[in-house]
Amino acid sequence: MKEIVDTVFKRILFYNQKNNTDAIPHSDLFAREISSLYGISKKELDIILNILKESHKIFIMEIAKEDPGKNLEKISGYVDADLFTIQRLREVFFDALSNEYERQYNSKKTANVIIKELIPKLMYINHTPIGKLLNKTIMLDEYQRHIENNYREFTEEWKEENYKIQLSINEKLLLNLKKNNKKPTEAEEAAQIEEEKNKRAVDSELHKKYEKSEEDYSLDKMIQIYGVDFFLRVNLRKYNFAIIEKAIDSHILHRKQDLSLLREMLKNMRFNFENDPEIANHMDELMSLDRKASRAISLAKK
Repeated sequence: MKEIVDTVFKRILFYNQKNNTDAIPHSDLFAREISSLYGISKKELDIILNILKESHKIFIMEIAKEDPGKNLEKISGYVDADLFTIQRLREVFFDALSNEYERQYNSKKTANVIIKELIPKLMYINHTPIGKLLNKTIMLDEYQRHIENNYREFTEEWKEENYKIQLSINEKLLLNLKKNNKKPTEAEEAAQIEEEKNKRAVDSELHKKYEKSEEDYSLDKMIQIYGVDFFLRVNLRKYNFAIIEKAIDSHILHRKQDLSLLREMLKNMRFNFENDPEIANHMDELMSLDRKASRAISLAKK
């Protein structure tokens, strides 16, 4: 069913939102994690990942080639096929490659120089930390150019249309997958919900004033009075995604720093979606708002 494919996709997004070298999940560890969380076999996961790949929702990169002589398996990685995600991760891994090179060779060079230097040696450093970073850096650079040159195939409309086709083609398999879906224990779920409730505390007096003001003032005036940060926090915590979308569409939220703040808040919500069942219920709206904010950033004022 569509739900389990969406769940795997959201798990990939969970990793991709990180701003460190853990942001790209490795196939070997990811397969074990998905099996443990949802009871999905390696063979079933491969088909799910192919559905996401063929619908251009993710890229599957080769991090390290198989090396039978050393009994080392191929390692792949999974990345959201979103231009802004690719650009951000490209910066993260370019920096990581430079830092790892400096640590190993005691010499500071830019990532582009390191790539040219190490590509001829890649077969020998394939499964080393710097070899894996090198492959990730190269592929992220390739993906950025690929999306820019074929942007129509990476629009949300194109993705959704082809996603439906891929789901239909694999319908029988997906029905079998649903039977294996594993939910967290009640104790884990209760602990996660309680933790999220504590995080969601909003200053009660200011919140009351805000809600009263909503009846008397326009969106523009509300943001002037309470500020962008508070406006976003209140409405995200109430899952009022439509109100924030309206603020973007009417150009009330138009500055790059405000839109970037919104994306950071949405990233944190996605990061915690497994801990809050209510967030999971609004994930489609959340993702839609994130895409709108991403598009707006390219046209935003500083």
